[in-house]
Amino acid sequence: MAMAVGGLMRGLISPAGGVAAWLPCHELLASPSSAWHHWLPTHALPRLRPPCADGFKLLLVLLLFSAALAEVRLIASSSMAPTLRPGDRAVADKVTYLFRRPSIGDIVFFKVPTALQNHGVNKDVVFIKRVLATPGDFIEVRQGQLIINGVAQKEHYIATHASYTMEAMRLPEGHVFVMGDNRNNSCDSRAWGPLPISNIVGRYMMSFTRSSFQ
Repeated sequence: MAMAVGGLMRGLISPAGGVAAWLPCHELLASPSSAWHHWLPTHALPRLRPPCADGFKLLLVLLLFSAALAEVRLIASSSMAPTLRPGDRAVADKVTYLFRRPSIGDIVFFKVPTALQNHGVNKDVVFIKRVLATPGDFIEVRQGQLIINGVAQKEHYIATHASYTMEAMRLPEGHVFVMGDNRNNSCDSRAWGPLPISNIVGRYMMSFTRSSFQ
């Protein structure tokens, strides 16, 4: 299916900022002078270490630990509006799906599938969409209404009902069906098919806006 480049890029999200280079403590304490030994018994000497070195190690460990557990990404399109808007920062939980499979209603971050890569989208680009069907489910869109396993869904989170129809399909094993909450402005599974679960890199946890820091 031919798609415009602009349409493909509506789901693009990009990493938000980098780790701040500034550290609150950047000078090491000088070693104690030899004069101290005149009044402090040798056996009572404490094992002195520059406290800033310990602080730096702790900060480094925390940064590495947090990078392994979560990641903050910038929302650069309106495909998930009104849930997420351009300029929002979203936190991706990178641990949940090590213990369970994605569930209906989860908002997930994922690397673009092969179908989009074949249209020139870089394989490392990350999209964010909502999971609407899981392996074995039947999904269709009739008169703008999303229907899962024959049941019309009540979707309070969407921007507006879809202006299109989609024939019923059954989700294969190892795949989920994802769509943007802004149904008429989203490059999602309706266009390029079911998403391999292996492409998912994280689960949406929370978001914050730039105004949160002002």
